[in-house]
Amino acid sequence: RPEHTDAIQHSGTWHVQLKGEKVWTVRPTAELQRQAPSLKGGKPVKIHCREGDVLCINTRLWWHKTHIPAGCKLSISVARDMYLDGTRPGACDMTNIEGHYAVRPIQKGAIIFTEDNAPQLQLPRSSSSNCGVREGQDGRLVVAAKRAIRKGEWFSISESEEEEEPRGRKRKR
Repeated sequence: RPEHTDAIQHSGTWHVQLKGEKVWTVRPTAELQRQAPSLKGGKPVKIHCREGDVLCINTRLWWHKTHIPAGCKLSISVARDMYLDGTRPGACDMTNIEGHYAVRPIQKGAIIFTEDNAPQLQLPRSSSSNCGVREGQDGRLVVAAKRAIRKGEWFSISESEEEEEPRGRKRKR
């Protein structure tokens, strides 16, 4: 999978490599860097898990991607979420949707990211999209909130290549 974070509130996840190998590439999210300033500017770290290894990581706070090394014919791992604060998960409280979501409420018009710091992930398309692509004041493309976005809401863009202009005109992208 491409680099992502998991949309789940937990203390972390443990992963046991039962057979073969798996390589994780991880880097701290902005939220984690605020909590642990020593991680600021941290470069991606590769973690090579081999049979019998256990990796504990909070996949909501670490950007991560994995791959199976060349030559590894079979890789099997098992993962479970941990709740160290005594809470218990409700019904399934996670998703396998690849995307990004708001970690705080976002006001209409706010720039979510620019072409310079865009994630390496295509945003899902929706007929009720909450984001739009437009040209910023400096001429670079930006993704901005088309309306107020609630905390936890997934970012999405229009299903078609046509977006509504502020004055009701349509513009071809």
